[in-house]
Amino acid sequence: MIFIILLTIFIIPLFLFLSFNFSKKINLYDYPDKNRKIHLKPTLLIGGIFFQVIFLFYFILFFYLDLEIIKKTLSFNLKDNIILLGTLSAVFAIGLFDDKKNIKPTIKLIFIFIIFNVSLSLVSDVFIIQNLKSFFNYRLNLNSYSIYFTAFCFIVLLNAINMADGINSLSSIIFIIWIFYLNLALPINSFYFLINLILIYSLTIFAFLNYQNKFFLGDSGCYVLVTYISFLTVYIYNVGSSSNVNYLNIESIFLLFMIPGVDMLRLFFQRVIKGVNPFKADSDHLHHILLKQFGNLKTLIIYCSAVFIPWLLYYFFISLLPYLIISLLFIYYYMIKLKKKQI
Repeated sequence: MIFIILLTIFIIPLFLFLSFNFSKKINLYDYPDKNRKIHLKPTLLIGGIFFQVIFLFYFILFFYLDLEIIKKTLSFNLKDNIILLGTLSAVFAIGLFDDKKNIKPTIKLIFIFIIFNVSLSLVSDVFIIQNLKSFFNYRLNLNSYSIYFTAFCFIVLLNAINMADGINSLSSIIFIIWIFYLNLALPINSFYFLINLILIYSLTIFAFLNYQNKFFLGDSGCYVLVTYISFLTVYIYNVGSSSNVNYLNIESIFLLFMIPGVDMLRLFFQRVIKGVNPFKADSDHLHHILLKQFGNLKTLIIYCSAVFIPWLLYYFFISLLPYLIISLLFIYYYMIKLKKKQI
């Protein structure tokens, strides 16, 4: 374990450097359009390559380590992790092609939905939402619809966070918050616990440099990370924590992903009502509204606080969950109303 930690400290900056140079070689740039993309010059999209390399390296590293020891010490399931790595690679490939060629949103979402369905039909049941467990002690079995419902949830989360990826470091910090909270439910001898620590370290470095406009996450980076988080969330939802206290239910998961999710729903229905393609990009997202009112840094603080603080309160005061959801809805409504002050 110490060897892995020391290796990570030195190898992650090397991966970042190599990803930067490779992205430059294949001319993987995001070009400003003076409308939605407000950066001043073409900027490299290295996030997908960087995080895909991390997943490839560490998954393959554990494939080749003494498997019997790994199974006992890190709860490593070879078959499931091969499928998960294949899924991450397939989604990364679509995101990379989208970064390069700009695929139509409906086309790429259909392809990713198919990938999710195929993957979920191959992995263990621990990665599939088979029933909906409520905070209010009721349970709904999904039966034959479980794989389709799980794939649908994955697509919704992917689209939600991709729409929130509009200002430097925002999505990276959100990923750090989500992974941090999910890791609290994992035993320290879990393979995913270790991978999550590596990702938090990598995302922290990435977010710092992204904030300085050195490079962007890109669709490929967003897709590969949210796919991993989706599988991880369902895994923890089904397996629970080592302390046998399973505080993940449909309401708490909703609270964790609520701000990007609700913002996506608002924009979807708002565009449909106006007769506009619901997948057409615009500058009416929550982060755009906050950016015009408060600037970049304050927007990051406000948005990320709305993601971080409610779940922190839930973690320590579980009984407050319904009130936290209602309160956060009111806070979101108030933030959206800031748009009227800008008109």
